[in-house]
Amino acid sequence: MDIDPNEVVTVGLDRDGWPSPYTRNITRRQLGELLLQLDDMADETEGAQEDAA
Repeated sequence: MDIDPNEVVTVGLDRDGWPSPYTRNITRRQLGELLLQLDDMADETEGAQEDAA
């Protein structure tokens, strides 16, 4: 089964106190790029916390 990187998917963020979830339609390719950026940010944060300790 192949995954089409141009397929549009809905991504939603929800948080306590928000009146409703924040949703956006993006392509699977954009979602993959976003997840890689978040992973890089997490690595940078972890490294900064280790340096501060």
